[in-house]
Amino acid sequence: MFSCLRKSIFSVLFKPLIIFLFIAGVFSLVYLRTNVLKLEYNIAELEKKKAECLKERKMLVAEKTSLLSFVKLKTALNKTEGFVIPDRIKVIHIDNAERMLPHKTSIERKMD
Repeated sequence: MFSCLRKSIFSVLFKPLIIFLFIAGVFSLVYLRTNVLKLEYNIAELEKKKAECLKERKMLVAEKTSLLSFVKLKTALNKTEGFVIPDRIKVIHIDNAERMLPHKTSIERKMD
């Protein structure tokens, strides 16, 4: 009689408790996995935003450097009146090709 009572207590109390814990575990596992995926998407979005900000920062630094060099050139031009910025059309470009180099000469005479 006691064994029958023990089996009924086990089946009445512990089986539903075990089933409830199993279902709660499955739901908590699903909840954790969805939160991890959500965090991964947020991290990817923030990395894209970081890359865009770095590109913009590089462009701004380049623009700042360009403006500062032009300002320095303008102030140097105002101090020294002899310097003039050349016109791009009138600039002559010289090639460093060997065929255009001058011929070598020497003072020594050749002995025949």
